[in-house]
Parts: sequence; structure tokens; C-alpha cells
Amino acid sequence: MMSHRAAALVSSVSQGLGAWFFRVFRMPSGDGDACYFPRDLGRGSYGGDVHCLQRFLTRKGYLLEEPTGYFGDRTAAATKRWQRDNGVDSVDGTLEPSSRDKYALLHGLPLPGSGRITSGAGPDQKNTCVDVCSEFTGVRDCQTRCAVDKKDKKHACREACQTSFGSACDRAFPASGEGGSTNFKICLSYMSASCEDTCGKFRN
Repeated sequence: MMSHRAAALVSSVSQGLGAWFFRVFRMPSGDGDACYFPRDLGRGSYGGDVHCLQRFLTRKGYLLEEPTGYFGDRTAAATKRWQRDNGVDSVDGTLEPSSRDKYALLHGLPLPGSGRITSGAGPDQKNTCVDVCSEFTGVRDCQTRCAVDKKDKKHACREACQTSFGSACDRAFPASGEGGSTNFKICLSYMSASCEDTCGKFRN
């Protein structure tokens, strides 16, 4: 097994809910055109992938509320309308395999489950692996994604970043904590710009 590995620290936020000072990142941006969905999403799901989906649905006019990172009834209804308009086989408001594949095809992204992006280096393959860590209020989450083709390393970085950012936000600001859902939403609003900056070095 051969592996080339690159590491990047996504962000660091100062202590305290009222002081959101980022070291190197722009203000929140992104329109949901580079979301990675390695898992199915439905009612009760939450995380960076849900937030990215909501940004996309909002920009397309399917969702008329600010992204929260939580997949509820309104997100399900918006997803169902998008599925119907794009000829997805299963129109049930759940982002299942056929919906995830449709989104990836429409945006030129690796198909989920295609093997182009994996969570670890495969045996007897030359892989390019990217480590991304996100840190908030002393809580850190790191993710690794590997690409068989080095041309896909930008996708490996973006998927790792989206996952680590969402996990770090959830661990730093759990819904059960004081102001949890609000702070979780604020935290995720910085994900797109931070991941864009972090993974910019891997643009083809």
C-alpha cells in the first residue's frame, strides 16, 4: 500500500459563545453546489451534510428557511419536491442512494459508494489521503479520506472537511446544551467558507 498524506487544520474558534474569532477564514458563503453525501439523510439526521443539503435546497427555492443542520419535516418536503423535479426514482423526502447519486451526477462529483473516495487507503493501491481536523472551543474532530486517483484529492479533502466540521460543531455545541441548536447552526454556517479555504490547495 502506498499513500501520500496531507494534513490541514480547518479552523479554531475562541472560547465563549459571544466571541467568534476565526484565524484565517472569510465570512460564511457557499450555495450547496459541492455537497458530499456518504450516508442516507432523513428525518432526525443532523450534521454538516444536512446543512449543505439545506443550503442547496434554499438556493433552488425548495426550502424557505435558514439552514439549521437538522433534517426535519420542512427539509423532507423540500427534498421531495427536488426529487420529483429531477426524476428521482424514489420520491419520499429521504436522501437515499438514488437521490445521492442524482445530486452527484448533476454537480460532477464522485458517486457515493463508487470507491473513488474512501475513508482509508485500499490495499495494493496507490492512494492520495487527506487528513482534515476541525476544532472549536477545545473540541477537535479529525477525518481522513483517500482517493485512488490523485485528481480526486480535492473531493477527498472536501468530504473529510464537511464531515469533521459537522462533527466538531456537534460535539462543541450539542443540542442538549444551553443554546445548543442555535450555536450548532451558527457553527455550521462557517463550514463552506472554511472548507473552501482549506481544500483550495487541491484545485485541479
